[in-house]
Amino acid sequence: MSEGSAIVFGDDVNTDLLHPSYFFSLDNTRVRDGFLGAVDSTPDRDVDRARIIVAGKNFGCGSSRETTMTALRLAGVRAVVAESFGRIFFRNAMSLGVPALTAPSLDGFAVAGDQLRIADGTLHNLTRGTRTALDPLDPMWADVLQSGGMIEFLRSRGTL
Repeated sequence: MSEGSAIVFGDDVNTDLLHPSYFFSLDNTRVRDGFLGAVDSTPDRDVDRARIIVAGKNFGCGSSRETTMTALRLAGVRAVVAESFGRIFFRNAMSLGVPALTAPSLDGFAVAGDQLRIADGTLHNLTRGTRTALDPLDPMWADVLQSGGMIEFLRSRGTL
């Protein structure tokens, strides 16, 4: 189960908006400083708190930098729910143990700041009292998330 306040995006959100390339670093403080660095509409980006991103189609398109997902995780993003993902973003999120989940239609489901909860295959908007079913996860990715990410998943299987 994940819970947090909503950050809401539309379609075709590029990773360069979520974490601009000039924040690329091996230093987690520098990476965290880039959280939503090119998004003007997030006034509390410097506050670390539990968040769930809700987005439209093709969320996370763009570069293959894993630091984008690292920045989101460091800032408290517990899950990302979108209609669809850029494949590299999806893989980076899931490999780092952050659920990247899909739902058929999220248009109007939440506004910024709504309290959301993910439980039992459902996204709940606690602020509005609404919910929507999430698409089922591939069993392998469910195991990766259950393990806490790809490294832990591989370790549990004796692969590393």
